[in-house]
Amino acid sequence: MKEWRKTHPLSEKQYQKEKARAYAREYLKRGKIQKKHCERCDSWQSQMHHPDYSKPLKVVWLCCKHHLEEHSIRKG
Repeated sequence: MKEWRKTHPLSEKQYQKEKARAYAREYLKRGKIQKKHCERCDSWQSQMHHPDYSKPLKVVWLCCKHHLEEHSIRKG
């Protein structure tokens, strides 16, 4: 992957997203943020969603279905 990344650099936006995700994953791993249920349907099969990548610890917990819906709403 490192060799591939050298010839395929991330754009600034992609880099910001990756940095926010990595930061939040590390805080989750260390117990600084807690996993919660989906904010829309109460499912515990939830994922972190970043409404604003400049605030990596401000996450919304959504199940896969609602996470995909959120991204389709933001694009449309």
